[in-house]
Amino acid sequence: MTSPKSVKARKMETATRSWTATPILSSDFTEAPPLQEVYVGVLKQRKDTSTAIKSISTILPGFAHLKRCSNGKLLLAPLHSDELSREKGHDISLGENQLKTQLKERGFDLSLLEEKFQMAKVPAKAPRTKIQASEASKIWPVNFHPDQTVESLIDGSIFNDDCLYAFEQIMSLVIEAARLEAIGNERCTGAAAIVDPEDGRILAVAAAKIDRHPMWHAAMLAVDLIARLHGGGAWKLNDEEFVRKGRRNNRAKIENSKEKECEDNAKKCGPYLCTGYWAFLLMEPCPLCAMALLHSRVARIFYGTANQSVGVLGSKTILHTVPGLNHRYRVWSGILERECRQTVEKINARRSRS
Repeated sequence: MTSPKSVKARKMETATRSWTATPILSSDFTEAPPLQEVYVGVLKQRKDTSTAIKSISTILPGFAHLKRCSNGKLLLAPLHSDELSREKGHDISLGENQLKTQLKERGFDLSLLEEKFQMAKVPAKAPRTKIQASEASKIWPVNFHPDQTVESLIDGSIFNDDCLYAFEQIMSLVIEAARLEAIGNERCTGAAAIVDPEDGRILAVAAAKIDRHPMWHAAMLAVDLIARLHGGGAWKLNDEEFVRKGRRNNRAKIENSKEKECEDNAKKCGPYLCTGYWAFLLMEPCPLCAMALLHSRVARIFYGTANQSVGVLGSKTILHTVPGLNHRYRVWSGILERECRQTVEKINARRSRS
């Protein structure tokens, strides 16, 4: 049982926490939805709004993510009937007279609208987040139903204080391993830990040894140590050279986050080494490390500081959002960011002196 003193201490630490776990998401969730040009018709009388909406929605369906009428303006049709063709340089525009002819032929009562149609810009895609919906609504009212899982990722409520405290414990071990043992290069350095979130066991902690082998990046070594737990492993590694003594069997209690791990990759099944495990890295992984973690099927990656030169989980690209991948992990940055950044600077300075 947790003592009152430790509870009070934990609350004080939470209040003074200097870092934030920031999700690394696709641009679909972080950028403003693109706009498209449309024709709108101005209703002569507001009492005809319901009739006009019902009629236009039947004749020219679409715009499911938008309110069909706003402030007496009826959303009619896209100005460019084929947005893809327009992107390719073929501007296929729908003329106002053409649109009126189509509406009349399909039974829309044009007398409900003012003679001259207007052009406007509206969101071309449905918003994915509350923030996007709020911004889009400033342009044109939208239909939006928030995804609670996505919102919990963005606002941070997916993790409770116990989770965040455990993250600090784990990342502190990663920082210690990197500070004492890591020898990397200007593209990738630091240390990595693999954790079983089911019981909080820290299964492996490894520091980069690129001076001894070009493949011995921290994440590569950590995954290979997991392989050794299953009787495999590509390299004959001496634990004492790569893992701080007494660290591998440590436990950092990780409470279940708000989101229940229900994806297939969180179940302990299949032939992959790290299925369902979480990886903690001092630094944003390079392409080699990121792909090693992908192929071994880790469920989540947490890193401390960005890798501006070759990082592929936020800096140069967002690997886990690339179409066609057969596995996707979730990624957070910023865990003990300041401490991780300072450690990277010390490692680089040590390398420069050697």
